[in-house]
Amino acid sequence: MNTSCGIIPFRKNEKGEMEFFVGHPGGHYPNQKDLWMFLKGAVEDGETWKETALREFKEETGLTLEDDVADKLITLGSVQQNPHKIAVAFGLEYPNIDPNKCHSNMVDGVTPEIDKYCWMTYDQICRYTHPTHMFFYEQL
Repeated sequence: MNTSCGIIPFRKNEKGEMEFFVGHPGGHYPNQKDLWMFLKGAVEDGETWKETALREFKEETGLTLEDDVADKLITLGSVQQNPHKIAVAFGLEYPNIDPNKCHSNMVDGVTPEIDKYCWMTYDQICRYTHPTHMFFYEQL
């Protein structure tokens, strides 16, 4: 069974609504135009779930988090995303991410793993994310 770990940055917008920072999968999922997910990836040998989440966030946004951010991560648990994958998420209040300044690592040297980024409200994320991931957003 594969395990993927990631971070769900969140903030409150000017209306007081919770928003979540998500990405649109590029490389392997170009036909799923309405799918938006939190940024996550596979655990590598010897990594903890937090280490994986931090590494994947940097790889998939190009942003470097402060050294003490691991202490600020909120453990949200895990869900079985499909018969072959478990998804693990951590929340992080991180309101100042500019989607226009993010860039992803490349899948094949040419195609970005994440091709778009945005902030979505809870109502929006309900329509556009993987149903099993709602467990994480509901906790936040």
